[in-house]
Amino acid sequence: MSGAVDGGAPVLLSVADGVAHVELNRPDASNTIDLPWTEAFTSALQQVGDDDTVRVVLLTGRGRMFCAGGDLGAMDAAPDRSAYLQELADALHVGVRLLDGLDKPVVVGVHGAAAGAGLSLVLGGDLVVAGRSASFVTAYTSVGLTPDGGQSWLLPRVVGLQRALELTLTPRRLSADEAQEWGIVGRVVEDEAVADEAHALARRLADGPAAAFGRARRLLRSSYDTGLSDRLDVEARTIAASVAEPESAALITRFLSPRR
Repeated sequence: MSGAVDGGAPVLLSVADGVAHVELNRPDASNTIDLPWTEAFTSALQQVGDDDTVRVVLLTGRGRMFCAGGDLGAMDAAPDRSAYLQELADALHVGVRLLDGLDKPVVVGVHGAAAGAGLSLVLGGDLVVAGRSASFVTAYTSVGLTPDGGQSWLLPRVVGLQRALELTLTPRRLSADEAQEWGIVGRVVEDEAVADEAHALARRLADGPAAAFGRARRLLRSSYDTGLSDRLDVEARTIAASVAEPESAALITRFLSPRR
């Protein structure tokens, strides 16, 4: 698989050198989420999950914002807003589940605002690179709505319950530096360097032991689902499966070779 799925699609997908670039592509609408967007996002992630050549996923957005959340204009135009939002959230959550279930690391590059469900997408990633002028806000309660996209589950686990409540109920807008301090962002770079830094990070992961990275990702992201005793069993099975991978054998041999 290579090249973009459809240059005019609301979400683009291209694959090169083991990196699947998923790019939000509604720049004139701040990459806001509507039903066609959710269909394209889900399709892209299904293809990524099925493609064995993909070792790492890179998620970015075109235009001045990463993602401003749900498309309020589409919500306002719906004859039955409640039914529309139920349909939209359900469709978005198909993609969120696919993102969470990937056995491949996810790098997120953020410029501009990550608001509402846009923040949920950031939280669904593993390694986050943000531009210095990026901002992060839950946004929901400012328009009388409640979180979706997994945010009510992810945010307290990333920043802690008290901070999650502050971000949700105030709602407070975090700068990139504050988001890094709170654990939402891994590294902050100059705005013009976001794309290159995120891509370079994805390339470094793609050049590494991707199977081990993917399994480690799943271990950590699913760690809240089980108690310690069950988690120990999962860890034992996973490390046993990992050592059977050819890349693990090669890395172990390389590590031991100076000693032989």
